[in-house]
Amino acid sequence: MLRHPPLVFLLVFLTACARPDTEPPQVGLVTPLGGGVAPGRSLVAEGYAFDPSGVVSVRANGQEVLSSGEVGKRLAQFRFRLQAPASGKVELLLEAEDARGNRGEKRVPLVLDAAPPRIVVERVEREGSLYRVYGRVEDNVQVDRVVVRVGGRFNPLSLPKEATVAFSAEVPAGAVLLAVDAAGNRTSRRIP
Repeated sequence: MLRHPPLVFLLVFLTACARPDTEPPQVGLVTPLGGGVAPGRSLVAEGYAFDPSGVVSVRANGQEVLSSGEVGKRLAQFRFRLQAPASGKVELLLEAEDARGNRGEKRVPLVLDAAPPRIVVERVEREGSLYRVYGRVEDNVQVDRVVVRVGGRFNPLSLPKEATVAFSAEVPAGAVLLAVDAAGNRTSRRIP
């Protein structure tokens, strides 16, 4: 006769609930997010891998990128330098392995953007010593920011991050409009 039947039942129940880890680790990239990357440039890529058993390896395009201090952690972070090829679309293959030997992978497409954004001035109105400038900035991927440079001061315009953004600015003569795309390509235009 058992002295503690509820305790034995609980142990048998918990043993039945314990399942082996058969799921692959999850892996993801935080930066870059697959947007524009300037070709030929070296950039820092950052990401994470997660698995309840602990992450023991993360590879990017076949090269180990997990530091020794992150090995075995449930949520492991990694960072590596990525050299972007000349142009076009490329795919980054991320592979992660957990302590039980399960492997997961994720393919991240990157768009290599060599073209600078284009500043299109549609209308310029003069009022005294100031100019009102109306136009748009276009890019094949995404416009990151538009800034007005007056002397040594830079004043950013509050615009959305889209492939085409409309702008208006009131600037003195000699001011320069600067546009930067998501890949870091730049273009400028002097006013008037």
